[in-house]
Amino acid sequence: MSSVFLISDAAKQVKVEAHVLRYWEEELELPIKRNELGHRYYTEEDVKRFQEIKDMKERGLQLKAIRMVLKNGSLNVLPEEDNPQEQETLQVVERQDTAVYEVSREEKARRLQWLLKQLFKETLQENNEELCRGMKDVLLKELDYQFRMQAEKEEERDAEKVKREEEHYKKIDELLRKKRGRIKK
Repeated sequence: MSSVFLISDAAKQVKVEAHVLRYWEEELELPIKRNELGHRYYTEEDVKRFQEIKDMKERGLQLKAIRMVLKNGSLNVLPEEDNPQEQETLQVVERQDTAVYEVSREEKARRLQWLLKQLFKETLQENNEELCRGMKDVLLKELDYQFRMQAEKEEERDAEKVKREEEHYKKIDELLRKKRGRIKK
């Protein structure tokens, strides 16, 4: 069974304040479970997710960008490059207990390109789903129309058949009456 943590314990593991976890949960719409008293509890997976969010924040991503990275509560992290030079583009400079991150233009461009790819991918997927729904509606209407037309044609054929049969039986009846009339004479 996996470990379960209260918010204070999870915050210690992620090395942030508890209010930060609550803020991230709200802003990123993370599916955090609650116990019967309504208190948050975190699994090891939740703690790992928060650590990855913290890492992305430290890499310079804002919550809006991180929200784009999140998919149904799971995390798709920015792809790491095998090139050590690109990994070293973040340089941490210590200034009075705060860290200032300098990000090279190449890293910013790479992140922007990755975010744009994700945005285009999501947009295309949404458009494809919308297009499929529209096509489905059109096809269903067309099929319904075709079935209705086919049923109407079948009804017309059946009515025509009945009419021809009635005319046929009338002719037979007339012929039989003429024959009877000749036979009686």
